[in-house]
Amino acid sequence: MPARSEWKGFLQVNQLQVAVKAFSAASSEPEITLNQLHRGCGERIRQQRICPVHGPIESESIVSGYRVADECYLPIEAEELEQLRPDTDKAIAVHCFVDSQVIDPVFHTGRTLYLVPDGPPGQRAFSVLREGMKTTGRHAFSQLVISRREQLALLRPYGRLLAMTFVEYPHRVRSSADYESEVSRLTPGTNEMDLVRQLIETMTDSQFELNRYRDPYMDGLSALIEQHIAATDLTTTSKSPHLDEGADDERLMETLIASLKAAGVGNSMTGVPRSRTVEPERQEQKSA
Repeated sequence: MPARSEWKGFLQVNQLQVAVKAFSAASSEPEITLNQLHRGCGERIRQQRICPVHGPIESESIVSGYRVADECYLPIEAEELEQLRPDTDKAIAVHCFVDSQVIDPVFHTGRTLYLVPDGPPGQRAFSVLREGMKTTGRHAFSQLVISRREQLALLRPYGRLLAMTFVEYPHRVRSSADYESEVSRLTPGTNEMDLVRQLIETMTDSQFELNRYRDPYMDGLSALIEQHIAATDLTTTSKSPHLDEGADDERLMETLIASLKAAGVGNSMTGVPRSRTVEPERQEQKSA
């Protein structure tokens, strides 16, 4: 379990209030991200905020704007937007319970949090509520303030936990009626239906396991990065080489020199003392 929860508050069902904490249901496996680099020198590309009239500007000079026409925007100050945000409310307010099939998954945002009791006092109330939802086949429809926005959520039993999936507001989901005209009104024949039922039954996996599937792109990208690392001497190409704690002076000097060479600096090390190098004693010239 993660060391720190994403959210803490109360699950409120009428007069019943249970202290809960939430953990992200998304995998903790880090996503591989790539940066844009200059092919010539390897430096990371920086994105600048540029005004076409005044050139580069600071963040303090930027305001939000609503586009009302081509190249015409209505400025909106940050203070005005802040007034629209609700105060933080540490409560998941259950408005009602609905049948498990009422809200179609098309309204799900894809973000889910796992809810667990926050401490011993709420264990029994949490378990009773979860089992009640499980035995009645009901889900809890709720609303909460998170990230300074009022959001809709659907709670359902998930093992010994409650899974809270965020739901889109209806006006943010396109109506399927807008696309009905793309599908012809056809009545399948009896033979066709018999064949398709047989096909579906044949391909039905009664032991389906989602964890058998992995993202082939991310696996391939991970393998590709490992290949590049194995084929590249990073100690001579990295501009900021990693040094283990306790590395001796000689290794430090070697790493710095190699880094300078990789950065295009020549072999001349004027003014840089060499580590652990003892200058031989000068021999006095014998008089003739």
